Amino acid sequence: MAKRPRMAFPRPLSGVMQDSLSGSGLAERLRETEIWRVWPEVVGTALAGRAQPLRIINGTLTVAVSSAPWMQELRFMTAMMKEKLNLRLGDEVVKEIVLKAGRVSLPPAEAPDAVNEPHPLTPQQKALIEEQSASISDPETRQAFINLMQTSMEQQR
Repeated sequence: MAKRPRMAFPRPLSGVMQDSLSGSGLAERLRETEIWRVWPEVVGTALAGRAQPLRIINGTLTVAVSSAPWMQELRFMTAMMKEKLNLRLGDEVVKEIVLKAGRVSLPPAEAPDAVNEPHPLTPQQKALIEEQSASISDPETRQAFINLMQTSMEQQR
């Protein structure tokens, strides 16, 4: 009975997994699934709240868009989105982007706050508002300016 050849060193599990996945096509599918993870980083949070990837088949990424105006805006951005996604993924995974009207929902952690609680104004902020509004002669315009400044400062964090 012949002895098997001795290994020079143990191989990392990641290397063994990569070798076993390379011939099955699963490695490419795993790279495609990265799209969902990197989507908000690549397109930005504002756009990710209005458009989300649905599926990718043979390099064609289908993206659900929340409304017609956003779909029109995104039509001009598909080439840039494709380029940025492929750059981030390290290969030409996305060959085409197809936009489709659909429901887009934010995960609970990314949902915007309903209303920011106002913060009370400090004496320095009140003095600044009074100083800035003193030169406005029309009382109605002056009061509107004061209200605007107060609201703005109350909402700042």
